[in-house]
Amino acid sequence: MSSKIKVRFLVDKKKKRVVFAEAGSDFVDVLFSFLTLPLGNIVRLLGKQTYLGSLDNLYESVEQLDAKHLQTEACKDMLLNPRSAAAIQCEDLKIKGIHELNPRRFYTCSQEDCLIQSTCYYTYSLKCLCSRCGKLMDKAWEWHKETLGKRGVFVNETTEFLITDDLRVIRTSLLKGFSLLKQMQIKDSSMLQERFIDFGKKEILNILRRSLVSKKVLTDVCFPDACMQGSAGFFLPIKDETFDNEAGKEISLKLVLNKENNNLLYAEVGEDFINLLFSFLTYPLGSVLRLVSDNLSLVHCIRNLYSSMNSMGLDCFKSEICKNMLVAPKFSTFHGYKDLMLDVEEITSKEALISGSCAKCFVDNGYKLCTKAPCKHGRYEHKHLELNPKSAKGMTNNDGAFVAGSGRFMITDNIHISQLSAISAIVNGQNLPICDVIEKEILVNKYKARSLLSAILASRTVLTDIFAPKPTSPK
Repeated sequence: MSSKIKVRFLVDKKKKRVVFAEAGSDFVDVLFSFLTLPLGNIVRLLGKQTYLGSLDNLYESVEQLDAKHLQTEACKDMLLNPRSAAAIQCEDLKIKGIHELNPRRFYTCSQEDCLIQSTCYYTYSLKCLCSRCGKLMDKAWEWHKETLGKRGVFVNETTEFLITDDLRVIRTSLLKGFSLLKQMQIKDSSMLQERFIDFGKKEILNILRRSLVSKKVLTDVCFPDACMQGSAGFFLPIKDETFDNEAGKEISLKLVLNKENNNLLYAEVGEDFINLLFSFLTYPLGSVLRLVSDNLSLVHCIRNLYSSMNSMGLDCFKSEICKNMLVAPKFSTFHGYKDLMLDVEEITSKEALISGSCAKCFVDNGYKLCTKAPCKHGRYEHKHLELNPKSAKGMTNNDGAFVAGSGRFMITDNIHISQLSAISAIVNGQNLPICDVIEKEILVNKYKARSLLSAILASRTVLTDIFAPKPTSPK
């Protein structure tokens, strides 16, 4: 039976709204762990119903794309189910199933000739092929679980928190509690009622879903009959001229427009632009909020969760490292790529060194070292290096992106991506004004890339909003 967390609520029974909740570290750790989830995993967990702009369409485009356009078959798995850099940390969360169930599990080749080498390779992807024999790496291992001493994942076990309806998290105090009552203009405590709710995976996913689209997450959970769908946010494109430093790498793409009304019909792009779009699915939510907070105006409560965590004192956290994992979450190993346009760090690959035997003898001995070295295969030690699942050549460095070759693709305004086809564009164009079609070539730099990321989270006319915006009428 899965674990549940009991949370205490103070509700306004007459107006059917939550005043605030009171919870310990178990619940707040789960909330803060949302920030470590890559966007692709959020889409998957919510059944492609995030209602965030065109993000679900981007995810579906990866699902439908023929694997021949990707560097390896493992690339699709990395985009549809990206690994969190905090996966092992989140193993100790009380609610299971939001993050990876076996974050310490990895895979090696099971062939004896590969296991008796002094250097073996491992991967976290079940779609990865051995660089030596070319067979699927399906021999499961697990890293040893490290005992960290103090309980808790991100925040201190002994700290208690108040959580507001719009998902601001603050340290519990009497003064703050009364202050929240005043802010909500509650003058009579007789209208208030205490309520307890047990949170399991289903309820936590509901909080995650509502945090992306609602102004009142806790009320939506406590009073589901009064729950509204919520409203979308809007974004403000970043102006390149506001930056003095060099823009760096630029990506070229062609826009197909209706010259009469400047409506965008399609964009024709190469693999560089597709890699940029696909990489957004691997970005941790906390890093997305950090990157686009200046040009994304959201009513979504997830911004409050991030900002309240960011302003919280270090004394509330287990360590500075734990807080930094939330403030600027990193990519998992190999989930970034060399020409990444937006600044997110990647965690370092773990290297395992076992003395006294090869991997084959280590397994045969029940995962114990040989009593004498070398082992019967002549090895004094062996080490495990992580393979880059994006590399068809079995490399261990971070070269290479997700999309292969020099193919061309077409993208609709709401980010449906498919292989370039003139017939498909014409047939699906619906009353396409042939004589009015024009082409326009533009360049995308890192500032446009940031605007693009924020637009995907807030808009269903992404390309028009970024590259062919309509002039605003004077007031």
